[in-house]
Amino acid sequence: MTSGAARADALLLAAGHLPVRDLRRLGHILHVMAEKGWGHYVERLRLKGYLPKGRVESTAESLSDAQRFRLALEELGTTLIKFGQMLSIRRDLLPDEVIQELQKLQDAVPPFPAEQARRTVEDELGRPVDQLFADFDDTPLAAASIAQVHTARLADGTSVIVKVQRPDIESLIQADLEILFFIARLLHKHVPEMERYDPVGLVEEFSETITRELDFRREGRNAERFRENFQDEPSVVAPRVFWEASGRRVLTMERSMGHKIGADYPPDSEQRRHLAGTLVHVYLTQLFEHGFFHGDPHPGNLFVMDDGRLCFHDFGIVGRLGTRDQENLKQLFLALMLRDAEWMADVYLDLGGGGADVDRDAFARDLSESLEEYYAVAAEESSFTEVLYQFVRLGRRHRIRVIREFLLVVKALITMESVVRTLQPRFDMPAALQAYVPRMIGRQLFPGLSLSKADLLGKGYRAYSALRLATAGLPRALSKAVRQLQRGEAVLRLRHEQLEGLEQHLDRASNRLSLSLIIASVVVGSSIVMSTDIGPHYGDIPLLGLFGYILATLLGLWWVIGILRSGRF
Repeated sequence: MTSGAARADALLLAAGHLPVRDLRRLGHILHVMAEKGWGHYVERLRLKGYLPKGRVESTAESLSDAQRFRLALEELGTTLIKFGQMLSIRRDLLPDEVIQELQKLQDAVPPFPAEQARRTVEDELGRPVDQLFADFDDTPLAAASIAQVHTARLADGTSVIVKVQRPDIESLIQADLEILFFIARLLHKHVPEMERYDPVGLVEEFSETITRELDFRREGRNAERFRENFQDEPSVVAPRVFWEASGRRVLTMERSMGHKIGADYPPDSEQRRHLAGTLVHVYLTQLFEHGFFHGDPHPGNLFVMDDGRLCFHDFGIVGRLGTRDQENLKQLFLALMLRDAEWMADVYLDLGGGGADVDRDAFARDLSESLEEYYAVAAEESSFTEVLYQFVRLGRRHRIRVIREFLLVVKALITMESVVRTLQPRFDMPAALQAYVPRMIGRQLFPGLSLSKADLLGKGYRAYSALRLATAGLPRALSKAVRQLQRGEAVLRLRHEQLEGLEQHLDRASNRLSLSLIIASVVVGSSIVMSTDIGPHYGDIPLLGLFGYILATLLGLWWVIGILRSGRF
C-alpha cells in the first residue's frame, strides 16, 4: 500500500469505518479482551455484537490490570506486541506498573522456510539468489517477528548478513492497524477517561513507526548516516550496506565478527573501563553534536571487534533531534548538573505539551525535591538516567506530555547506562557527563576550556541562553501580532494622551534595552574569560577579560549619563 493510500485509509478509519474483511480479526481481538477481563470496555465501545457467540469466561481475574494487558497483547501477536513495546517508553502517560509489564513483551516466533526467504530475495531484487551471492546459508542465523537473518558471501568473498522480511507480514500489520484505528476512535468517542491518552494519536504514531520499520531501505540509510557521522572516530564502527543486494524487503550488510558485551567479556579490566567511557562519549556525541542517535543500544546490538572497536548493529530504531530539541536537551542536562530546578522546569515545559492549567511552580517544587533526593544518593549509586525517568514520572503527575524523541532519548540512555554498568559496575555517570561539558558548550566558544570550570560554564551558558531567547522571541511575538491583525482577532484599546512623542519614546526605550543586553552579554563573556585564563595576559590578568570589563563599564556609564540627562528615571 502506498503512503498516500495509507494516509487516506487512516483518515477513513479514524472516522470510524471498518472494512468487512477485518471483522473476523476484530472478533478475535475483542474475544481476547473479554477473556482477559476487559469485557466491560467491549460493551462501552458498543462492540459486543462482534464477539463470538456464547459467554466469554474471564481467565485472568487474579492478575493485575497491567499483567492482563500484557498477556492480551502477547496473545494477539506481532502488531499488538510491537504496539505494546512502543507504549513501554511512554512513562509520561502510563503508570510504572504498566510500563514494567510492557517491557517484558517478547515476540517469540519460529523461522519461516528458506524457500520463502529465497523467493522474497529474488522477487525484491529481480535476480536469482545464486547470482547475487556466492553462498547463501538456508539456516537462519536469527528469527524475529518482522524478519529473519541469513548469512551469505558475496562474489568477492565478503561475509554478509541478509535480512529478509517475513512473507505477508506487511498486509497482516496493515490489517491490524486498521482495527487499532477503529478501536482508538471508539475509545475517544465513548470512554471519556481515555481522552488524556489521545488513543488516536498513539495509533497514528505507532503506524508511522511500524511503517518505517517495514522499509529496510530506511534502516540501511540510517546505518550509512551513523557510519558517516563517526568516520573520523577510530574507536567506533558500523557495518557497510551493500545496496546492489538490498531493497525494501531485503537488506544486505557487512557481517561483523565481534563479541557481545557481557559480564565476562572483554576479560581485561582496562579494556572494559575504556569501552564504558567510549560508549558514554559516543552517545553524548550523537545527542549533542549529530542530533541523530541509535535508539536501542542493548547488548545484542553492540559488538566488540577483535581490534577493540565498538560496533553498532540494527538501525531500525533511531532518534532525530532538531536544533531546538538539542538546545532544550543541552539545557536540561546542565540544569540537572547545576541542581537548578527552576531552570529545569522551564526547559521541561518547553519540551512538553503542558496546557495552561499546568502549575509551573508546583512542578518546580517537585523537581527540586527529586534533585535533592538524587544528589543525596548520587555518590553511592551515580545513576543519571534513572533520575530522568523520575522527571518523566513527575511530568505525568502534572499532566505534561513530552515529545516522543525525548522519551526515546531517555530509553536509549538508560539502556546504554545498563551496558556501561555491565562493563564497569561503579562507573560514575554524572562525572562522565560533567567531563563532556567543555566539549558540549565551552569549546564552541573558547577552545581549551578547563574541566574544573564546568559549573561556571553552565551558569554562563544559562545567562547567555536567557539573553538570546529574550531577543529571539521578539520576531515571533511580532509575527503573532501580525497574524492576529490579519485574522481580525486583535483588540486595541487606546486613550489619546500626548501620543505625539510616543514614537520617540519607544525608539529611545528599545535602544536602551538593546544596549543593556549588549552590556550584560559583554559582562558574562568577560567573566567566563577571566575565570578560564584564556588569551594573552598582563601578569595574572587575562587581557581579553579585562578589555571586556572596561568596555562594559564605559558603555554602562554612557547609558547612565544618558538616562540622567533625560530626566526620566
